[in-house]
Amino acid sequence: MSKSREASVVGTSQHLDAQVGVIGSLLLDAEKCAGEIFLRTREDQYTGEYRSLFRAARTLHQEGRPIDPVTVRGIAGEEYTGLILQIMELTPTAANYKAYVDLLIEQAQVAKIQALGLAMTGCKTTEEARELLEEANRMVVQQSALREVSAAQGHLEFLARQDQKADYLPWGFPKLDQRVFSSRGDFIILGGRPSAGKTALSLQMAWEQAKTRKVGYFSFETGPDEIYDRLHALVGGVDSARIRTRTLREEDRQKIIECGPAFDACPLKVIHATGMTVADVRSVTVARGFEVIYVDYLQNVDPGRGVRRDNRFGGVSLISMDLHNLASSLGVLVVALSQLSRPERTARDKAPDLYSLRESGQIEQDADAVMLLYKVDDDNPASNRKIKIAKNKKGLSGAVIELDFDGATQTFREHKQDHAVQRELVDKGRAVKATLRSNAKLVELPGKDPDLPF
Repeated sequence: MSKSREASVVGTSQHLDAQVGVIGSLLLDAEKCAGEIFLRTREDQYTGEYRSLFRAARTLHQEGRPIDPVTVRGIAGEEYTGLILQIMELTPTAANYKAYVDLLIEQAQVAKIQALGLAMTGCKTTEEARELLEEANRMVVQQSALREVSAAQGHLEFLARQDQKADYLPWGFPKLDQRVFSSRGDFIILGGRPSAGKTALSLQMAWEQAKTRKVGYFSFETGPDEIYDRLHALVGGVDSARIRTRTLREEDRQKIIECGPAFDACPLKVIHATGMTVADVRSVTVARGFEVIYVDYLQNVDPGRGVRRDNRFGGVSLISMDLHNLASSLGVLVVALSQLSRPERTARDKAPDLYSLRESGQIEQDADAVMLLYKVDDDNPASNRKIKIAKNKKGLSGAVIELDFDGATQTFREHKQDHAVQRELVDKGRAVKATLRSNAKLVELPGKDPDLPF
């Protein structure tokens, strides 16, 4: 017997043993274990006659009737008498029902994956194989057990977390780091209007995070050559136009050479992802051990699963949900770029909001945080940019951070207001206060700085 065939036989035997243990526990002590068994297991995880017995016991449970060998046989039929007696004999106690449930879920999953493997051997097209592979990937990451945490245990885990240093991933901008606290398992959306610079900003963020994490940058629109052109402009501080036209100066070449060690040490990989599905992204993420991944951009991901190309709403909704599940199931920070709807000309100076997310409200629902990038002056390519924190599960939303943008090197820096301007505002505030006082009409507003009129 071949090893694969032998493993299949062993797996089948363990699956049958697990079904016997779970059904036997129900027959012996349903009051103790029925709730968890019906919560954690499904009908399709049982086979043949065991499925019929599970269905009969579930019916009794839903009707509030007692579950025992007699009542189960009454629904399943007298022909099950021998099997019920055999199960009772093989299951001496219901005390281990949780272990039986764990084994049942695991073995049912293995059996389905084995069936998919056999089905793949008969595929005639790569599209058929891809759909089966996507299904297998989804099965692999399904939770095999319900995580239940008591209040006492939750208290102990809380105290243990407080003794540890918070491990949030940096964005490379102090004001943003102080507002958007992101960790592995989060799903973040970076939205941007066309030509706002979301790819350039995401590359700068990815480079910062790659100083301490393994980062994968999945580019669905731009090839790796252009991505690395941009990264060399960013890291080396070299004019991107001279990089594109191959007209580097001697000092440019020296800067590029000097940043070589930084590229050698950087655990960042760029993946040309055109045509990939979320399942493909998941497979590469697991294989490469990425801790952070960027998806540029969400609307370009292939939704897979036979979704019609003209069903943009359904496709984008599915992609968003799959990326959210990828983040939580693998414990990876996922940052997905998203297109924003182009505003009407009469509203071009208005900041975007969550309604600006293109194609689907599901994106807003799935995201742990949403950051929206836009130009201060929409008609000026060299305009400074602003980031609006439109959604923030771990902090306050609504903050707007202005960034200086250097178009030559495609880099962003936090905007620092000139001290002279700040001083002028304070002086104006004091002058207004003095005027109000002289007219005996000064009104102190609670919570406001008395030196400022606003």
